[in-house]
Amino acid sequence: MGLLDQLESRIDSLLETIEALSEDNRRLKEEVDSGLSALADENRELKESLEQERTTRETVMARMDTLLGKLKTHTGEE
Repeated sequence: MGLLDQLESRIDSLLETIEALSEDNRRLKEEVDSGLSALADENRELKESLEQERTTRETVMARMDTLLGKLKTHTGEE
């Protein structure tokens, strides 16, 4: 019976290890998911900021082109 007791003890120990590893796996998955979500939010914010900068740049460039056109017209240059 000693071997059977050892087997039973070892199985119980392995089941506890599996349970602990499963919990660690679940916790790590939550951390990864949370990190990915935060990265996705940051990426979205950066894309929005970049798009706003592009729009502003295009607006400024158009205004500068208009001003240059006025200057050329006024000075007779082409």
